[in-house]
Amino acid sequence: MVKQKKQDEVIVEENAETVLVNETSVSDKEKTGLKKSTIITGILLLGVAAVWSVFGYQAMHSEGDSFLGKYFSKQQTNDVVVATIDGKNIYMSKIKAIAEQSPQLAELPFEVIYPKLVQDYVLKEVILKSAKDYEIQKDPIVRTMIRDTKNGILRNAYLEKRINELATPEKLKELYLEELKQIERQDEVHARHILVRTEKEANDILIQLKAGADFKMLANAKSLDAEGDNGGDLGYFQKNMMIPEFGEAVFALKKGQVSAPIKTPFGWHIVLVEDRRLASPPSFEEVQDQLRQLFFERNVEAIMEQEINKHSAKILVPTLVQSKASPVDTIVQEMTQEVLDKAASEQDNVVEVVEETPINDDVKK
Repeated sequence: MVKQKKQDEVIVEENAETVLVNETSVSDKEKTGLKKSTIITGILLLGVAAVWSVFGYQAMHSEGDSFLGKYFSKQQTNDVVVATIDGKNIYMSKIKAIAEQSPQLAELPFEVIYPKLVQDYVLKEVILKSAKDYEIQKDPIVRTMIRDTKNGILRNAYLEKRINELATPEKLKELYLEELKQIERQDEVHARHILVRTEKEANDILIQLKAGADFKMLANAKSLDAEGDNGGDLGYFQKNMMIPEFGEAVFALKKGQVSAPIKTPFGWHIVLVEDRRLASPPSFEEVQDQLRQLFFERNVEAIMEQEINKHSAKILVPTLVQSKASPVDTIVQEMTQEVLDKAASEQDNVVEVVEETPINDDVKK
């Protein structure tokens, strides 16, 4: 049995801080060394803390360009304040983040969509703040709506998670191959054209081509269209991608043929068909999102059935036997429908008012 030596307690007081050192079986010399090192360490730590607190405080409250000021700043110095709400700054980076979250908005020039984005953001925030100040969230009806919305989000998120677990790359590729079998490949042509203003100009060009002139050179020299600088190249396209009169005429040509003058709202065209082929199907990567949606639509009912079985859910009254409606029932139904129609109309009016509410001038400032 090992005996433990009684621990000695050495209390060191420095700057109102008490340091407790437990000493075990060590020599007196080791005890003395431990005391000194503990005191020195305590002094150093207190000194560092004091220096850091002074500089840190100054940095956090400094508006200069010092290194510490930038380090402690929550916003980058180049981030612009674009609005304020009750004294709280709204930064440009927040509005940019909103635009980047939407694939449709991200494709548009930010300077074009910015005015509407910042206006909508400010409007939503001030209405939300007023709603919270009014404690509208405590209203029983509102609480029910919040609960239902929350539950709906949970249900959708769960179903999406289940689908993502099932929709493996292998499953999606199988679906892709199945869909390819049902796709009817469309004809497409590779053509060049020369666009001019009058039929006479078009006929003159046609005469030059029959005499051996180079189509690309004539297109570069005479075509009014933007593709003229590229030899009139239109690339590959399908019939339905062009206006009817142009598509009908071009797809009636064989590979290597030159058209007669074709009249469209843009002018007169001379077209050379360089190639014809069946259009290539879209690649797996191009339609992966659509495949995932299709997979969801085809499997969601099976997942719901699994959930019903998992929780032993049973519908005890699947249908209601309806007898011939009495006059009282008819009146009740008509009154109910009238109330529903009125509620729907009022809801539409509320939405219109909210959407048309301008931003208060005080908020803009």
